[in-house]
Amino acid sequence: MILSSYSTQDIVSAVATFSTIAFFLTGIDICLKIKRKGNTNGLSMFPFVACTVCSVLWLRYGLLKTDMTLIYVNAAGAFIEFLYVLYFYTHADEKKPLHRMLLGATCIVFATLVYINYLAEDVETAKYHLGLLCTFGAVINFGAPLASIAEVFRTKSTECLALPLCLANFVVALEWFIYGVIIHDSFVKIPNVLGSMLGVAQLALFVMYPRADNPPRYDMSSPTLKAP
Repeated sequence: MILSSYSTQDIVSAVATFSTIAFFLTGIDICLKIKRKGNTNGLSMFPFVACTVCSVLWLRYGLLKTDMTLIYVNAAGAFIEFLYVLYFYTHADEKKPLHRMLLGATCIVFATLVYINYLAEDVETAKYHLGLLCTFGAVINFGAPLASIAEVFRTKSTECLALPLCLANFVVALEWFIYGVIIHDSFVKIPNVLGSMLGVAQLALFVMYPRADNPPRYDMSSPTLKAP
């Protein structure tokens, strides 16, 4: 009876928010790995920087739409991912390449926000153009595992994939696709239906190429941490 007082949108919104924030927290595993090693050798800061940028842009999109679900989850995502970036940076031995990466990310965010806030003709135009940019960024994030999929076909083994991470990718993308359908927003639907399809393809690989008994040796240097 308690659930009956909530709409389908409220329920999907709550589940998607919880799942996505939990998914953002998977980056803690990489930070623990950095702590154990004492350095960032063999790891990349790019996934954290990319996800921070995506979260900030999706947050601005949510503000334009006054969609509290998008606002809450991406505000949390931007904060969490920024902490990962800061942790990675402080433990990196070679900081010069990181400076270029951070400068590029800052320029993208700054230029986008200047356009949205001051140069766009009206709110609808700003919303449309920002939605396109957010969709493009989300598709790039969802496409990150394609390199791993190619490796699976090359080796005929799923040792380079993490089953829990692949399953989480699929579930989170599916939840946001459903939310996009409910709120009638193509910018939320399109990247997440692609992400769901990619998730199905990844999970199918575990059926095609069952794992050996030895522990997986997947590469956590490029996690697919994404904003919705």
